[in-house]
Amino acid sequence: PTAATTRPGRSSLASPSRKSPSARPARSERRRRRSSSSGIRTQRLAARRRTRFRPIASTTRAAARSAARSTSTWCLTRTTTPAGRSPSTNTLRAKSSTSSTRSSRRSRRTRTGSSFTSRRPSSRAGGSRRPTRSGRRRRGSSSGGSSSSSTAAGACTTRRVRSGRRWWTRRRAGTSSSSSTLAPRRRPRARGRSTRSGTATRRRGCSLQRRAWRASFGGGWTGRTARCGTSASRAPTVRRGSRSLGSSAQTFAGNLFGRGAGGYSSWFSFEGSGAQVNDDPALFDYNVDQWVDKFVQNAREQASHTQDAEHQIWALGSDFQYQNADQWYRNLDKLIHYVNLNGSVNAFYSTPSLYVDQKKRWNGTYELRTDDIFPLADDSHNYWSGYFTSRPALKRQVRFATGVLASARQLEVVTQTTAKEVDRPSAKHAPVVGSSWTDSFEGTVGVATHHDGMSGTERQDVTDDYAMRISSSQKEVEAGIGLAVSKLLKLERGAVSHCHCHAADDCLNISVCAATTGKDAFTIAAWNPLAHSVSEVARIPVSGGRWSVTDGVGRAVPSQVVPLDERTKGLPLLYLNSFGMSTRQVAEAKARLENKADHVLMVALESLPPVGLATFHAAADAESTVARAAPSPVDVAGEAAQAGQAAEAPAFAEAADTVVESDVFSLTFDGASGLLKSLTNKRSGATTALAISWGWYNSSVGGCTEYGPEVHPSARLPPCSDQQSGAYIFRPNSSTPFFPGPARKPAMRVSRGPLVTEVAQTFSPWASHVIRLFRNASFVEVEWTAGPIPVDTPWLPPVARHSDGRPMPNNWGKEVIVRYTSGLEAGHTWYTDSNGKEMVKRTYNRRGPTYPHDYNISEPVAGNYYPVNAMMALDDGTHELAVLTDISQAGASLKDGEVEFMVHRRVQADDSRGVQEPLNETMCGCNDIHAAPGKMGAHGREGDGGCECAGLTMRGRHLLLFDKVPAVRAARRALAEQLNFPPLLSFTDAKVAPFKPSSSLGAPLPPNVKLVTLTSNYADIHDGQLLLRLSHLYGAGEHPTLSQPATVDLSQVFSKEGLKISAARETTLGASRPLAGRNHVWRTHSRTEAAAREAEEIARGAFESRQPFAYPKVTLRPMEVRTFLATFA
Repeated sequence: PTAATTRPGRSSLASPSRKSPSARPARSERRRRRSSSSGIRTQRLAARRRTRFRPIASTTRAAARSAARSTSTWCLTRTTTPAGRSPSTNTLRAKSSTSSTRSSRRSRRTRTGSSFTSRRPSSRAGGSRRPTRSGRRRRGSSSGGSSSSSTAAGACTTRRVRSGRRWWTRRRAGTSSSSSTLAPRRRPRARGRSTRSGTATRRRGCSLQRRAWRASFGGGWTGRTARCGTSASRAPTVRRGSRSLGSSAQTFAGNLFGRGAGGYSSWFSFEGSGAQVNDDPALFDYNVDQWVDKFVQNAREQASHTQDAEHQIWALGSDFQYQNADQWYRNLDKLIHYVNLNGSVNAFYSTPSLYVDQKKRWNGTYELRTDDIFPLADDSHNYWSGYFTSRPALKRQVRFATGVLASARQLEVVTQTTAKEVDRPSAKHAPVVGSSWTDSFEGTVGVATHHDGMSGTERQDVTDDYAMRISSSQKEVEAGIGLAVSKLLKLERGAVSHCHCHAADDCLNISVCAATTGKDAFTIAAWNPLAHSVSEVARIPVSGGRWSVTDGVGRAVPSQVVPLDERTKGLPLLYLNSFGMSTRQVAEAKARLENKADHVLMVALESLPPVGLATFHAAADAESTVARAAPSPVDVAGEAAQAGQAAEAPAFAEAADTVVESDVFSLTFDGASGLLKSLTNKRSGATTALAISWGWYNSSVGGCTEYGPEVHPSARLPPCSDQQSGAYIFRPNSSTPFFPGPARKPAMRVSRGPLVTEVAQTFSPWASHVIRLFRNASFVEVEWTAGPIPVDTPWLPPVARHSDGRPMPNNWGKEVIVRYTSGLEAGHTWYTDSNGKEMVKRTYNRRGPTYPHDYNISEPVAGNYYPVNAMMALDDGTHELAVLTDISQAGASLKDGEVEFMVHRRVQADDSRGVQEPLNETMCGCNDIHAAPGKMGAHGREGDGGCECAGLTMRGRHLLLFDKVPAVRAARRALAEQLNFPPLLSFTDAKVAPFKPSSSLGAPLPPNVKLVTLTSNYADIHDGQLLLRLSHLYGAGEHPTLSQPATVDLSQVFSKEGLKISAARETTLGASRPLAGRNHVWRTHSRTEAAAREAEEIARGAFESRQPFAYPKVTLRPMEVRTFLATFA
């Protein structure tokens, strides 16, 4: 809801053509007031306050639309949209206390799932009223339901996700209506949301600018972040989120005042039966005067803590509220009505956009911020850096699904495969948004990006629902992909299969694939979704150790076969839930789950065409290449460890160093410790010490944090807190990680071959990795496998005992890390990506330039963890080490030259942030051990009848780049794209005719430009036009040449028959409207000298002038994203 302050008797901001309800009350209202002493008190109070002090704001409501008349407006703005009320309804409804009047004006609401639709009468006392739009289209959500709503009748343009905390618009790419559908003043230009989601505030500002949204308001910046990250007044700021785009990508942003401490809710709530506004003086609990007094007092309180206080925003909403829209709006209508009668402030429903319009007219300056708020903390020991890794399986599923979606969209356009041809629609609980067979998949992936979804801060049942919906809709997409590939290869329908982890026998990530196992021959169809030619090594599970591979025209392709390792063989067996099963049943279940493959075929997919298809034929062959396995000196200890036996600790035998090489890199492993010792780039001669180690932090269940000598006594806060580590919070009980199991020398096994050389290292049965050196590759791959993380720690002495002296298990939470320790002297500085885009400088125990210089660190580990979505890097000015990741993770550099990633978590306590259960995931998705339905089990989770299943096991990849700084920075962006958008592999055992690799593009894009989106899903609502989106991959100053603006001739790139462009017009990021003109220029100032220096530095290097689009050529500045609606022949 929203409101503005006005003098009594003036017209309304929301509707300047009609009288204000406060100008002349209805006759029944005047009669009631004359008979009520309380009503008289309200009138006298209003008159007295008008004469004793200047109102908080005094302006006409019509002045909001006329700058000449505007002096001030106080605004209570609804960023939350309780069920069914349109956020664009800026009206004030006069309300009588009589039951007849109340009855005649009652809203007509109908419940749909977890949401409401509302229609209000178009007439009311005091003037005509614009009706609220109805007929909104809805889509189911895992987190309490979601809907698609429109700001214009009949247009299904946005996705609104209901988290229990608030409603806000989650716009899906290309789903917005055309500009002719949406009136200019009805188009949203500002938004509200919580700030803890996995995107940095820097990138969020850039994204909003590209959507033509000019403002963003967040909640949850409480405690330390609110005190240190912004000024003490909690004033709104102007965030300049891009060092590349400078002032052309800045957003007006604010921390919602909320309950007075920076939260995202207001000071009042109408949930339940208490705290209602009673305006009937005949009842004993009449309380209008108290409500009005409290309202005005809180407005004055917020005014004393905010900048430009004459315009205020009150965002209503919190967890699990707004369940009863009728009750909320009855109370709000009363409250707004009587507050306006008082005259001190004028309250009205509004929107964030109108609030920002008033802020633009202010003559003062706002603080300019170029940094972000990470890591967020709501108190001294409560750092919200755990969710950067929480629920890694869902994070990976969303990441992988995004890559599949990109390929599916392209195949749909290139082959013109329709949903009718696919004929396998996913079950949908709401009308469709687009017309494509990718629409449902896009919807489920979009819903999972909700800030309580992919972040991992939801309950297990909700996580399971997200995963189920993505998997279910992906099956429809795979059917469409199979049909599209069949068209290209001229195969029969149903001849193409995939291995995308929808079942235990169908998952390439763990080397299980029914389409390739037990076969003598098969064909691989590889679709490259990138607009550049790429080379990749595919790993295909097969039966038998001798294979040969040829390409689509019969030429031999480099390949290699390696035996399937025991660790990988055992992964499918972890899906077994043995609760209530007999020994025979367990054996039978394991037999069904076991991997039928015994080898992995590695195939060099070389020079895949941009946005194109290539085929490779694999056949069993007695003369193919099999990798040689070289046993390591500690192989026996490794076998004992894999069998679950504890090896003798630290008396490691001396042994010679082991050197493993490719044509690009040389790795040296220390003979004494078994760890990697050094890394050398043979092409450039660069070398550094490098070790890869595993560890785990013990999750705190409350206690005192030990400060190391590096934390100055003056910067230390009180060390003790009862805060526990959980889904949101990462709080270790020590700054020193434990070894993953009994301390011992890690086992090592080396496999050498002409294409790939592998070094497998096992630190414990639940912590291992494989290092791979590929021929002619500029990176080192580290494939890590974490889990099942044990709950108990039997290798450590017990810390508690039963009354009879028996030891109690150490059921400790574990936060598992992989650490890379280099010899580079980086000055305690490193860089993390901002949501996969620009790199942000991080400094140990420091924050950005707008924070205090002597930043008090109360959690030396958690307080230095940041989100890593794509990569983390450090350099010494000459050489750089960059680590790329295929999944969002938490990362830090706690010592100079060192980076660590939290790859997995399994905690045994809840952190009291609303999840209400520990983060204790299992492989089979069941709940806790021996837990009855609805009851808590041994590990604190709700049961569904019992669970005896292994803990969640994760597998992912890190790519290590080491070279001179320009070389690493040139390669890391392209590799990140290849890692996250790999070739889409399809398999068939049908006979495939010779097929020459074919690209759908007339020419590849420049190496620093990415094809982000090409889809026909929304062609029906855009007059047959396709959504086309391009982006610049590099940031300003990142590379001498690749960071320069890039020009693309669309007529040359899209010139082939079937994908020939004929026209294009540029739009906002969501394709909701034509691209606007010049952005509003905010008047800003820097709060500190350091902030002023950084702002000047950014201004010198930024590309602030955007070049207009003149078809067919478009120029992209560094980090710029440009969106088009294009017509193709």
